[in-house]
Amino acid sequence: MKNLLYQAYLMAGDRDQLTVLNFLKRVESLSEGQIQKLQEERIRALLRHAYTNVPYYRKQIERLGGFQAIETGDVKTFLSELPLLTKTTIREFWEDLKSQDLKSREWFYNTSGGSTGEPVRLIQDYVFREHVRAVKAFYDLWTGYRAGMPKIVLWGSERDLFLGRERLRTRLGRWLRNEYWLNAFRMGPSEMRECLRLINTVRPVQILAYAEAAYELARFAEREGLKVYPPRAVMTSAGTLYTYMRETIQRVFNAPVFNRYGSREVGDIACECEAHKGLHVCPVMNYVEILREDGTPAAPGEVGEVVVTSLTNYAMPLIRYRIGDMAVWAEEKCSCGRAWPLLKTVIGRVSDTFITRDGTRVHGEYFTHLVYFRDWIQKFQFIQENYDLVTLLVVPSCEFEKAKQIVEHDYQDLLHKIQIVMGRSCRLEIKLVEDIPPSPSGKYRYTISKVAKND
Repeated sequence: MKNLLYQAYLMAGDRDQLTVLNFLKRVESLSEGQIQKLQEERIRALLRHAYTNVPYYRKQIERLGGFQAIETGDVKTFLSELPLLTKTTIREFWEDLKSQDLKSREWFYNTSGGSTGEPVRLIQDYVFREHVRAVKAFYDLWTGYRAGMPKIVLWGSERDLFLGRERLRTRLGRWLRNEYWLNAFRMGPSEMRECLRLINTVRPVQILAYAEAAYELARFAEREGLKVYPPRAVMTSAGTLYTYMRETIQRVFNAPVFNRYGSREVGDIACECEAHKGLHVCPVMNYVEILREDGTPAAPGEVGEVVVTSLTNYAMPLIRYRIGDMAVWAEEKCSCGRAWPLLKTVIGRVSDTFITRDGTRVHGEYFTHLVYFRDWIQKFQFIQENYDLVTLLVVPSCEFEKAKQIVEHDYQDLLHKIQIVMGRSCRLEIKLVEDIPPSPSGKYRYTISKVAKND
C-alpha cells in the first residue's frame, strides 16, 4: 500500500523523477553502440549550453574552434582538449562558471563533500536533482529493493543531532517509502544495539549505510554475539569498501553487499549489479574519464585519477571535474550483460573514525559536515590528538587577520557540535596555517585520528 501511495506522491509532486527512472530502465537494455551515441548526444548538448550560457566555457571552447568545433568531429576528443576543472578554478572563476540563464531555472546551492579537505560551493538545478534521485532509485532495483519496501538507512544526519527533528515533508517521504533512519555519526554501544533491535523489528529488504558504519555495526554484532535479521541486500556508500569490510558485512548480515560510488557534486556515479564484477557507470548521468598523471587515458586495469563531467546540471556545469579519487577500469565486461562502462574498483579516500573515551566511534564525515558553507575555510583537516582534544587546521580563504575574527565568531558553534559527539570534556584548538600537505602516499586526509591508530 505504501508503494502505491509513494507512486501517487511522486506523480503529484515529483513526476519528473519517475520519468527519469523509466528512462534509465530503457537505457539499461541498450547496446554498447547505442549507449555511446546517446552519451555523445548528451555531451554535445551540454557543450552547446556551456558555450552559449557560461562565460568561462565560452572562452575555452572559442579557443578550440567555437560552436562549429562542437558540432563537427568526435565530441569526446573535443571534450578531452578542455582543461580539467578543480575546486581552485571554481573558486577563482565562480561568477564566470554560473549559467547566465539561472533566472529561468529552479536552482539551489550545494557544496562538495569536503573529502579532499577543500569544500567548495556549487549551484545545481531541478533537473540535476531529479536525475540524482532517480538514479538512486534505479540502482536500488539492482539489489531487489523497490520504494515502499522496508528499508533501514544508517546515514549521517547532523540535523538529528542539532535540531532533534526533521521537516514534515522529509518525515512524510520517509514514511511513504517505509524508511527508518539512524544516525551513522554516533555509533556507541547503545546506539548500535538500538540499530540492531530496529533491524530485527523492521526486517528490512535493504540496509543502506556508510561503508564504515555498516562494517562497525557488523563487528559489534559479531563481537557481542547478537542475532541479526538478514536483509535481501546491504548497500554501502560514502567511503572506501575494502575487501575485509565486505567479507565481515556479508558474513554477519548474511546478505550480498552492493557498493555505490558518488559525490555531492555530481550525484551517484556508479554501482555494483547483482554479478558483483565491478561498478557500472550510469552513462547518461555522468561521463567518466580515468587519467594518468600526464593526462592521457589510463588503460583497463591501470590506476588513474577520476575525472567526471556531469551531463545533467546546466546551472553550473562541471566539465572534466577532478573529483579527487583514484579508480581502475575493468579489464573484462560484466557477466550481467549490461553494456554500461564498468569500474573494476574505486580507490577512494580513507575517512578516519574518531573514538571517544567510552569507545563510541564517530564517523569522520561528521566533521566534514561541520564546515559546510563556511566560506572562510579554503582547506581543512581535523586531527584527534587524544580523547579530549581535537585540532582543526584551517587554510583560510581570506586574510589571516579577518580569519582570526571569524574564528572567534564560529568557535563556540564548532566546539558545541564537536562536544555533542565527542563529550563535554573535549577541547577544540583551531590553527590557521598557510598550507596542509598531503600524506606521504600522496593522498590528502581530511580527518586523522591518533587515537584510532592505537585502537
